[in-house]
Amino acid sequence: MKIILVGGGRLGVALSNILSKERHDVVLIEKNDALADELAEKLDALVLHGDGSDAGLLRDANIEASDAVFALTSDDRANIKICELAKSAKVRTIVSRLNDADSEKDFAKAGIEILIDATATAAFAFRKAAERPGRPLVGFVAGGKAEIFEASVRKDSKLAGKAIADAAKDFSIACISREGKIILPKPETKIREGDILTVCAPVDDVKKIDAYFKA
Repeated sequence: MKIILVGGGRLGVALSNILSKERHDVVLIEKNDALADELAEKLDALVLHGDGSDAGLLRDANIEASDAVFALTSDDRANIKICELAKSAKVRTIVSRLNDADSEKDFAKAGIEILIDATATAAFAFRKAAERPGRPLVGFVAGGKAEIFEASVRKDSKLAGKAIADAAKDFSIACISREGKIILPKPETKIREGDILTVCAPVDDVKKIDAYFKA
């Protein structure tokens, strides 16, 4: 895919590296001249210097042929404008960083629906880690209504020795990590001690699900 990233901060750099490794065609736009030059040297991406909310620069980045645009600046007003220009260019996937929760209504007015509040997401993940030490949080889906996390199966767990069909009543098991291998579970797949399960469950039910991993 051809993807335009606007904003060369830590988030933009990390995302650029991930996407480049996945063989996507990445264009990164950075307003700061010195930083743009630095990033051009170290990133496997085309780095353009300029204001990413400028329509002319986005045309130079070939926005009309892009599959996705990610607005990653620290200025919500700039991000809204970037997203509006991407909509005008009929870009299929448009995602913006949300810096201030109060700006969410402005994004909604502009018809921008996919927002990622990195600070709130990180804070929530830390809180979840405090609630359930040793249960890594993978992320949230369904508009934050469902949670994906990893959990280890102990010897005394109620899940040990059970088939997937008999074990997962209140949640779904997406995959099993066993001895370094990934298993896509079938109804008859037996859960073993030491398995690491990737679980998807409604946020409101997660605490109840903890009981499955205890004696």
